Amino acid sequence: MKRIANILSVLALLVAFSHNVSATRQARDIIIIDKVEHRLNKVPLYQLDSVTYDALDKKLDFSKSSFSGCWRGHISTFEVKGNKLYLNSINTFKEHTDLNGLLDQYKDRKGRVFASWVSDTLICGTGDLLQIESDGLFAVYEQETELVVEAGVVVSSRTYTNRIRNTPGSAHFENIRYQMSKEFRYDKFPEVKGRVTIRFNASEFNDEGKITDWDITILRCPESLPENRKKEIIEEVTRVLCLYDFQTFMRDGTWYWRTTRNAQLNWPLIFK
Repeated sequence: MKRIANILSVLALLVAFSHNVSATRQARDIIIIDKVEHRLNKVPLYQLDSVTYDALDKKLDFSKSSFSGCWRGHISTFEVKGNKLYLNSINTFKEHTDLNGLLDQYKDRKGRVFASWVSDTLICGTGDLLQIESDGLFAVYEQETELVVEAGVVVSSRTYTNRIRNTPGSAHFENIRYQMSKEFRYDKFPEVKGRVTIRFNASEFNDEGKITDWDITILRCPESLPENRKKEIIEEVTRVLCLYDFQTFMRDGTWYWRTTRNAQLNWPLIFK
Protein backbone atom coordinates (compact mmCIF):
# COMPACT_ATOMS: atom_id res chain seq x y z
CA MET A 1 0.00 0.00 0.00
CA LYS A 2 2.86 2.35 0.85
CA ARG A 3 4.50 1.56 -2.50
CA ILE A 4 1.28 2.42 -4.33
CA ALA A 5 1.10 5.71 -2.44
CA ASN A 6 4.69 6.49 -3.46
CA ILE A 7 3.93 5.77 -7.11
CA LEU A 8 0.85 7.98 -6.98
CA SER A 9 2.86 10.82 -5.43
CA VAL A 10 5.39 10.58 -8.28
CA LEU A 11 2.61 10.64 -10.87
CA ALA A 12 1.13 13.69 -9.19
CA LEU A 13 4.48 15.46 -9.44
CA LEU A 14 4.77 14.66 -13.14
CA VAL A 15 1.24 15.83 -13.84
CA ALA A 16 2.08 19.10 -12.12
CA PHE A 17 4.80 19.62 -14.72
CA SER A 18 2.72 18.56 -17.76
CA HIS A 19 2.38 21.82 -19.71
CA ASN A 20 2.04 22.02 -23.48
CA VAL A 21 5.55 23.12 -24.45
CA SER A 22 7.88 22.10 -27.22
CA ALA A 23 11.10 21.24 -25.37
CA THR A 24 11.71 18.01 -23.49
CA ARG A 25 10.39 18.96 -20.09
CA GLN A 26 12.48 18.05 -17.05
CA ALA A 27 10.78 17.48 -13.70
CA ARG A 28 11.79 20.29 -11.39
CA ASP A 29 12.75 20.41 -7.77
CA ILE A 30 10.17 21.90 -5.42
CA ILE A 31 10.59 24.67 -2.88
CA ILE A 32 7.91 25.51 -0.34
CA ILE A 33 7.56 29.17 0.60
CA ASP A 34 4.82 30.19 3.07
CA LYS A 35 3.22 26.74 2.59
CA VAL A 36 2.97 27.24 -1.22
CA GLU A 37 4.87 24.94 -3.61
CA HIS A 38 7.04 26.59 -6.27
CA ARG A 39 9.09 24.96 -9.06
CA LEU A 40 12.82 25.61 -9.05
CA ASN A 41 14.91 26.48 -12.11
CA LYS A 42 18.02 24.93 -10.56
CA VAL A 43 19.03 21.74 -8.78
CA PRO A 44 20.48 22.70 -5.36
CA LEU A 45 21.80 19.18 -4.74
CA TYR A 46 24.30 19.81 -7.54
CA GLN A 47 26.03 22.32 -5.27
CA LEU A 48 27.04 19.58 -2.84
CA ASP A 49 30.73 18.73 -3.00
CA SER A 50 31.44 15.80 -5.31
CA VAL A 51 32.28 13.36 -2.50
CA THR A 52 28.99 14.01 -0.69
CA TYR A 53 26.90 13.91 -3.87
CA ASP A 54 28.55 10.70 -5.05
CA ALA A 55 27.87 9.07 -1.67
CA LEU A 56 24.24 10.14 -1.92
CA ASP A 57 24.05 8.78 -5.46
CA LYS A 58 25.61 5.48 -4.39
CA LYS A 59 23.06 5.01 -1.62
CA LEU A 60 19.97 6.09 -3.58
CA ASP A 61 21.16 4.89 -7.01
CA PHE A 62 19.93 7.84 -9.09
CA SER A 63 20.82 6.15 -12.38
CA LYS A 64 18.11 3.51 -11.92
CA SER A 65 15.52 6.28 -11.54
CA SER A 66 16.66 8.29 -14.56
CA PHE A 67 14.32 8.67 -17.52
CA SER A 68 13.70 11.20 -20.32
CA GLY A 69 11.53 13.41 -18.10
CA CYS A 70 14.14 13.53 -15.31
CA TRP A 71 17.65 12.62 -16.40
CA ARG A 72 19.11 13.29 -12.96
CA GLY A 73 16.87 10.60 -11.41
CA HIS A 74 15.56 12.54 -8.42
CA ILE A 75 13.28 15.38 -7.34
CA SER A 76 14.10 17.18 -4.12
CA THR A 77 11.73 19.19 -1.97
CA PHE A 78 13.14 22.20 -0.13
CA GLU A 79 11.43 24.59 2.23
CA VAL A 80 12.15 28.08 3.51
CA LYS A 81 11.55 28.24 7.26
CA GLY A 82 12.19 31.62 8.78
CA ASN A 83 15.12 32.78 6.71
CA LYS A 84 16.77 29.37 6.30
CA LEU A 85 16.64 26.82 3.50
CA TYR A 86 16.00 23.18 4.45
CA LEU A 87 15.90 19.96 2.44
CA ASN A 88 12.74 18.02 3.30
CA SER A 89 13.04 14.97 1.05
CA ILE A 90 14.52 13.38 -2.07
CA ASN A 91 12.14 11.50 -4.35
CA THR A 92 13.89 8.91 -6.51
CA PHE A 93 10.66 7.61 -8.11
CA LYS A 94 11.29 4.32 -6.32
CA GLU A 95 10.65 5.70 -2.87
CA HIS A 96 10.05 8.96 -1.03
CA THR A 97 12.93 9.05 1.42
CA ASP A 98 12.74 10.92 4.72
CA LEU A 99 16.53 11.42 4.70
CA ASN A 100 17.20 9.11 7.65
CA GLY A 101 20.92 8.39 7.60
CA LEU A 102 21.49 10.85 4.76
CA LEU A 103 23.37 14.17 4.87
CA ASP A 104 23.77 13.87 8.64
CA GLN A 105 26.57 16.44 8.60
CA TYR A 106 24.02 19.10 7.64
CA LYS A 107 21.37 18.26 10.24
CA ASP A 108 20.54 20.70 13.03
CA ARG A 109 19.54 19.79 16.58
CA LYS A 110 15.98 19.09 15.42
CA GLY A 111 17.21 16.64 12.78
CA ARG A 112 16.37 18.95 9.87
CA VAL A 113 18.75 19.09 6.90
CA PHE A 114 19.93 22.70 6.75
CA ALA A 115 21.04 23.37 3.16
CA SER A 116 24.13 25.34 4.15
CA TRP A 117 25.90 24.10 1.01
CA VAL A 118 23.67 26.35 -1.13
CA SER A 119 25.00 29.79 -2.05
CA ASP A 120 23.18 30.94 -5.15
CA THR A 121 20.35 32.99 -6.59
CA LEU A 122 17.38 30.65 -6.85
CA ILE A 123 14.43 31.46 -9.10
CA CYS A 124 11.22 29.57 -8.49
CA GLY A 125 7.85 29.87 -10.17
CA THR A 126 4.13 29.32 -9.80
CA GLY A 127 1.17 29.66 -12.15
CA ASP A 128 1.22 28.99 -15.90
CA LEU A 129 4.42 27.92 -17.65
CA LEU A 130 5.13 30.60 -20.25
CA GLN A 131 8.43 29.46 -21.72
CA ILE A 132 10.87 26.57 -21.57
CA GLU A 133 14.36 26.21 -23.01
CA SER A 134 15.71 23.30 -25.04
CA ASP A 135 17.53 21.90 -22.00
CA GLY A 136 14.09 21.33 -20.47
CA LEU A 137 15.03 22.78 -17.08
CA PHE A 138 15.19 26.54 -17.51
CA ALA A 139 11.61 27.84 -17.51
CA VAL A 140 9.60 31.02 -17.12
CA TYR A 141 6.46 30.95 -15.00
CA GLU A 142 3.63 33.43 -14.65
CA GLN A 143 4.84 34.46 -11.21
CA GLU A 144 8.40 34.08 -10.01
CA THR A 145 10.26 34.61 -6.76
CA GLU A 146 14.00 35.30 -6.68
CA LEU A 147 15.81 34.15 -3.55
CA VAL A 148 19.38 35.18 -2.83
CA VAL A 149 20.82 32.43 -0.63
CA GLU A 150 24.16 32.57 1.16
CA ALA A 151 25.31 29.42 2.97
CA GLY A 152 21.70 28.28 3.28
CA VAL A 153 20.40 31.62 4.60
CA VAL A 154 17.94 33.63 2.50
CA VAL A 155 19.36 37.15 2.61
CA SER A 156 16.86 38.72 0.21
CA SER A 157 13.82 37.87 -1.90
CA ARG A 158 11.54 39.53 -4.39
CA THR A 159 8.54 38.45 -6.46
CA TYR A 160 7.55 39.63 -9.94
CA THR A 161 4.93 38.79 -12.58
CA ASN A 162 5.71 37.70 -16.15
CA ARG A 163 3.45 37.67 -19.19
CA ILE A 164 3.39 36.38 -22.73
CA ARG A 165 2.53 38.41 -25.82
CA ASN A 166 0.62 36.26 -28.26
CA THR A 167 -1.16 38.41 -30.82
CA PRO A 168 -3.58 36.86 -33.37
CA GLY A 169 -1.56 35.26 -36.14
CA SER A 170 1.75 35.68 -34.33
CA ALA A 171 4.53 33.37 -35.51
CA HIS A 172 5.88 30.77 -33.12
CA PHE A 173 9.55 30.15 -32.45
CA GLU A 174 9.30 26.62 -33.90
CA ASN A 175 8.05 27.80 -37.34
CA ILE A 176 11.16 29.64 -38.46
CA ARG A 177 12.35 26.96 -40.89
CA TYR A 178 9.03 27.05 -42.73
CA GLN A 179 8.96 30.84 -42.81
CA MET A 180 12.55 31.07 -44.03
CA SER A 181 12.07 28.43 -46.75
CA LYS A 182 8.88 30.17 -47.92
CA GLU A 183 10.08 33.78 -47.98
CA PHE A 184 13.86 33.67 -48.49
CA ARG A 185 14.74 34.69 -52.07
CA TYR A 186 16.94 31.75 -53.04
CA ASP A 187 17.04 32.90 -56.67
CA LYS A 188 19.03 35.94 -55.56
CA PHE A 189 21.17 34.05 -53.04
CA PRO A 190 21.86 30.57 -54.49
CA GLU A 191 25.13 30.27 -52.56
CA VAL A 192 23.41 29.83 -49.20
CA LYS A 193 22.01 26.35 -49.86
CA GLY A 194 24.06 23.81 -47.94
CA ARG A 195 26.87 26.25 -47.38
CA VAL A 196 25.82 28.96 -44.93
CA THR A 197 25.13 28.93 -41.20
CA ILE A 198 23.65 31.94 -39.43
CA ARG A 199 23.02 32.78 -35.79
CA PHE A 200 20.27 35.16 -34.82
CA ASN A 201 18.32 36.56 -31.91
CA ALA A 202 15.96 39.43 -31.31
CA SER A 203 17.88 42.52 -30.23
CA GLU A 204 15.25 45.25 -29.83
CA PHE A 205 11.59 45.38 -28.79
CA ASN A 206 9.02 48.15 -28.62
CA ASP A 207 7.00 48.86 -25.46
CA GLU A 208 4.34 46.32 -26.48
CA GLY A 209 6.90 43.55 -26.95
CA LYS A 210 7.02 43.49 -30.77
CA ILE A 211 10.48 42.72 -32.16
CA THR A 212 11.88 45.74 -34.00
CA ASP A 213 15.43 44.57 -34.78
CA TRP A 214 17.55 41.42 -35.00
CA ASP A 215 21.14 40.52 -34.20
CA ILE A 216 22.32 38.28 -37.06
CA THR A 217 25.79 36.79 -37.57
CA ILE A 218 27.12 34.49 -40.30
CA LEU A 219 28.98 31.63 -38.61
CA ARG A 220 29.93 29.57 -41.68
CA CYS A 221 30.07 30.36 -45.38
CA PRO A 222 32.32 29.80 -48.43
CA GLU A 223 35.73 31.41 -48.01
CA SER A 224 35.30 33.11 -51.37
CA LEU A 225 32.12 34.91 -50.29
CA PRO A 226 32.91 38.67 -50.25
CA GLU A 227 31.97 40.85 -47.32
CA ASN A 228 29.39 42.83 -49.25
CA ARG A 229 27.64 39.58 -50.18
CA LYS A 230 27.60 38.49 -46.53
CA LYS A 231 26.00 41.80 -45.68
CA GLU A 232 23.33 41.25 -48.33
CA ILE A 233 22.53 37.78 -46.95
CA ILE A 234 22.17 39.23 -43.45
CA GLU A 235 19.84 41.91 -44.82
CA GLU A 236 17.75 39.25 -46.54
CA VAL A 237 17.45 37.15 -43.39
CA THR A 238 16.50 40.30 -41.46
CA ARG A 239 13.86 41.11 -44.09
CA VAL A 240 12.27 37.67 -43.74
CA LEU A 241 12.28 37.74 -39.94
CA CYS A 242 10.71 41.20 -39.92
CA LEU A 243 7.77 39.91 -41.98
CA TYR A 244 6.45 38.10 -38.94
CA ASP A 245 5.06 39.20 -35.61
CA PHE A 246 6.81 36.69 -33.37
CA GLN A 247 5.45 35.58 -30.04
CA THR A 248 7.42 37.17 -27.19
CA PHE A 249 7.28 37.18 -23.42
CA MET A 250 8.14 39.58 -20.62
CA ARG A 251 10.25 38.38 -17.73
CA ASP A 252 10.93 40.67 -14.79
CA GLY A 253 10.10 43.73 -16.88
CA THR A 254 12.28 42.78 -19.89
CA TRP A 255 10.98 41.49 -23.22
CA TYR A 256 12.42 38.33 -24.79
CA TRP A 257 11.85 36.35 -27.92
CA ARG A 258 10.57 32.80 -27.52
CA THR A 259 14.08 31.84 -26.49
CA THR A 260 16.54 33.66 -24.26
CA ARG A 261 19.38 32.19 -26.30
CA ASN A 262 20.69 32.60 -29.82
CA ALA A 263 19.06 30.47 -32.49
CA GLN A 264 20.91 28.96 -35.43
CA LEU A 265 19.98 27.98 -38.98
CA ASN A 266 22.04 25.80 -41.28
CA TRP A 267 21.29 25.44 -44.98
CA PRO A 268 19.76 23.07 -45.90
CA LEU A 269 17.45 24.37 -43.22
CA ILE A 270 18.18 22.77 -39.88
CA PHE A 271 17.03 24.64 -36.82
CA LYS A 272 18.98 24.50 -33.55
